[in-house]
This record gives sequence, structure tokens and C-alpha cells, in this order.
Amino acid sequence: MKKFVTELRAIDPKDGVLKTWCGQHIQVISIKDAQNYCEQHGIGYLKVIGELISEIPTKKDGITPDWNKEINYENLN
Repeated sequence: MKKFVTELRAIDPKDGVLKTWCGQHIQVISIKDAQNYCEQHGIGYLKVIGELISEIPTKKDGITPDWNKEINYENLN
């Protein structure tokens, strides 16, 4: 199964500005299945924007990438 990334566009209640927010990850076979999943599970307001390829955590400073701890989803599939 692949992981797909979603986004949500909404008005920020703090400042009234339209912003793009990160949505949840959807784990299915294809991008089309990911959008169908959203629509069938009451989260059709999320837009599927692509496949999650890897995640790179940061070091303790919260800024510097920690490449040694990269999670590569292409190799896991």
C-alpha cells in the first residue's frame, strides 16, 4: 500500500486569511483510491495532492534534517 498526502484550504479563524493546511495521510493503492476514500469517509473536503515518498525527521534543534533517520516509503513498498 502507498501513502498519499492531503491538504485542506480553509480560512484561519485567528486572522481571517485563507490558508492551506496539511491533511491526514491516506494509505491505499492509488491516488484515485485515496480521493475515493476521502469522499466515502466524510472527509471529501480534503484534496489528495500526491504520494508520500519519504519523511525526514529533524535533530533535537527542530530545524536540522536528520538524514540518518529518514523513512523511505518507496523502499518499504
